[in-house]
Amino acid sequence: METIPFLVSLPDEDQQVKGIFSTETDIVVRDLPTERLRENLNKVCEGVASMVSDVKKIGSFQLKQVTIQVEVTAEGGIELIGTAKLGGKGAITLTFSE
Repeated sequence: METIPFLVSLPDEDQQVKGIFSTETDIVVRDLPTERLRENLNKVCEGVASMVSDVKKIGSFQLKQVTIQVEVTAEGGIELIGTAKLGGKGAITLTFSE
C-alpha cells in the first residue's frame, strides 16, 4: 500500500483522533495510506456536493464556487474545519466550481 507523509498531532489518551490544530500536543510525521485518504476525501467531497446541490441561486445571486478547508487526522481521516478561529493554518483547501 502506498503512503504519503503528513504532519499530524497525536491524540490525547482520552481522545481517539486529534488534528493538527489542537493545542499542546506532539506533532509528528506519519506515513498515511493514500487509499484511506482517498476514500475519506471522497466521502467529504460527496457530502459537500450533496449539501450544496440545491443552493444554486439565492435572490439575484448565483453560487459559482464553494471553498472548504479540511485537515488530515493522525489516523488518516479528513475533517471539515468549522471555525474561523483556526485561520486555515496547515489546512488543505478544496475549491469546487461549476
